[in-house]
Amino acid sequence: MSQSHRHAAIMFTDIVGYTVIMGSDEDRVLEVVGKNRKIHTELIEKFKGTLIKEMGDGMLASFNLASDSVRCAIEIQKTCKTKFSRELTAQAVSN
Repeated sequence: MSQSHRHAAIMFTDIVGYTVIMGSDEDRVLEVVGKNRKIHTELIEKFKGTLIKEMGDGMLASFNLASDSVRCAIEIQKTCKTKFSRELTAQAVSN
């Protein structure tokens, strides 16, 4: 019986402070998780990855190349930082 092996780069992400935030504003957190999921799924696909599993605010993805995984992670960080800082700033100004 022949066995085949393949190399894979695994990426796991989650939202910092999710549990604490969830206790204070559940509706807002669910909105953020939805937006976060959209960002992740688009970028995982862009960098030729496969979404394996979602667990609350966490996402597990696999990539054939470690370099694709790293580039995807960097792009996720940049996109989330830009998107969520803009929203938080706009929310603070409107309050």
